[in-house]
Amino acid sequence: MSRHKVPLRDGIAAASAYVGWDRPLQTYFAQVLSAPDEDGEEIELVWVGTAFGELPRAVDAIRALEPYCHIEASLAAQLEIDRMACLATRDGPNQLEAKAFMARLNQIKDGSEPEA
Repeated sequence: MSRHKVPLRDGIAAASAYVGWDRPLQTYFAQVLSAPDEDGEEIELVWVGTAFGELPRAVDAIRALEPYCHIEASLAAQLEIDRMACLATRDGPNQLEAKAFMARLNQIKDGSEPEA
């Protein structure tokens, strides 16, 4: 997994923004977080790329950040390099079990019986 901090535009009511590649989910992701509230919790203003294959292209994640961030021209290329750097990486036992669990949850949400 890669994660890059992206500079915010002036006047944006947010504290930080991140973009990267999530290898186990096979998706790019983008996050824009608010400043911590009185309980110290950051609120996600934007959080995309949380489902398997949701954002297949780097530009998909970058577009989610454009209203909030200064995007450097080299960012898309760096994200593609991040993705390619882990092409040969395989899921470990914990990732395989997490994916199976997520598949069972999706079956329940869809109204079908989960496979044993």
